[in-house]
Amino acid sequence: MPLITLEKNVQNRILMSRTALEEEITKAVKADDVCAALVGVIVERIHGQSSLESNWAVKGIKFGTADRDKAGHVVEAVVERMQSAYNLSNDRSD
Repeated sequence: MPLITLEKNVQNRILMSRTALEEEITKAVKADDVCAALVGVIVERIHGQSSLESNWAVKGIKFGTADRDKAGHVVEAVVERMQSAYNLSNDRSD
């Protein structure tokens, strides 16, 4: 289970390391039977136009043998939900 910093930032988002966030997204996506073959996602730090926006986005998806179209839609839904709950921590060890 990934370690999650329990501190919350200004937007009430939980701070999480890049590795932990990638694992959480992958786990949530693979819970859908259509995406069981998904390998993982790659997260990058971004600078939003407002401090209310999340500070990360998915840079890439490792589909494996999962159907790209269906898995893409599931990833999109999971990321949208997780962007409102998590921000990347400032941990530079990732």
